[in-house]
Amino acid sequence: MPQHAPRPARPRRPSRHKWPRRAALALLGFAALDGLAWQTAQHELGRTVTDWRTHLHRQGWTLDPGRTTRGGSPLTARLTLRNPRLNGPAGNRTIAWGTDRITLSLSLLHPMTLRIDPGNTQAARLTGPDTQQALRLQTENARLFLPLGLPADAATGHAAWTARSLALQILNPDGHSTDLTLHDLRGHGLWNSQAGPESSRVAITTHAATIDLPPAWPLPTAPTDAHRLSDAGLTVSFPGGTAMPLLVQGLHARWTHLSLSAAGIAHLTAPDGPEGAFTLSIAGIGQTVRALDRAGTLSPDLTHLVAAIDQLAAAAPGAITAPATPDTPALTDRPISLPLRLNAGMVFIGALPLGHVTDWLP
Repeated sequence: MPQHAPRPARPRRPSRHKWPRRAALALLGFAALDGLAWQTAQHELGRTVTDWRTHLHRQGWTLDPGRTTRGGSPLTARLTLRNPRLNGPAGNRTIAWGTDRITLSLSLLHPMTLRIDPGNTQAARLTGPDTQQALRLQTENARLFLPLGLPADAATGHAAWTARSLALQILNPDGHSTDLTLHDLRGHGLWNSQAGPESSRVAITTHAATIDLPPAWPLPTAPTDAHRLSDAGLTVSFPGGTAMPLLVQGLHARWTHLSLSAAGIAHLTAPDGPEGAFTLSIAGIGQTVRALDRAGTLSPDLTHLVAAIDQLAAAAPGAITAPATPDTPALTDRPISLPLRLNAGMVFIGALPLGHVTDWLP
């Protein structure tokens, strides 16, 4: 009788019922991991607020965090301070600040960054011997980023910030107010309380795509962008040591066709008033004059003068300017540099006085 080879055993198919169980176990593990991360992050957020309160108290400040609520979403923990208040000294003045809320967030997607979302409306009051001012801030999509685990009294650190818009209103006791709105704001800063004279104690860089100027300022009503600055940026630093000068490494903005930039050094706490020396660079004067003339907000005599200067330069390039090319701007649009000085709080361009610093403050 012939022998038949045994049939190979069929591989056992996994039961269809095991897949839901495995998916459920995976989801349960993820939930447990997320819960553990949430608890750890909430502990870190609470410790951060406690450290801030302790450090501020040592500096003479009082921080009332208000009512706190905890929440979050998958992979993110949030701690919200409802109606926080901050009061403390600033030299011979005092500051009182408050907002409707501040939210601190930690995410596993960015585990080394603490995100701070300030409330949409913030207010501060500055009082002193001869000062009583109120500031009101209205923000949209504002964010502040700090490194995780940074002690409140850390000697060094850095921060970054962004905001879709920031509206600043400065209120004086006489009812006068100055309103500025910054759009697409971003920047970063660093500090080092142990810095020497050769390094920065504080350094800040910030930029705004546009700045809406107060409507009450005496600027032309036309063209439409006459009450707006564009591409506005500032880079400043305070070196270490005892002198504490202000280094303006870059200040720039554009008004209509006029490009402005400045760099220099100032001593804001000089005994007789702020002192300093800057180089002011201006470009695009001719284009700006022509734009204002087209809008009917400028005397035609100035437009004729600008046109005459450019025609004279084009007619005698060897005597007044280098040979012209299609890309060469007109003489009146080329950059010029002017010395800008602060002396006892008075502003000078060269030897020409422009006014006192306090006359320009809101």
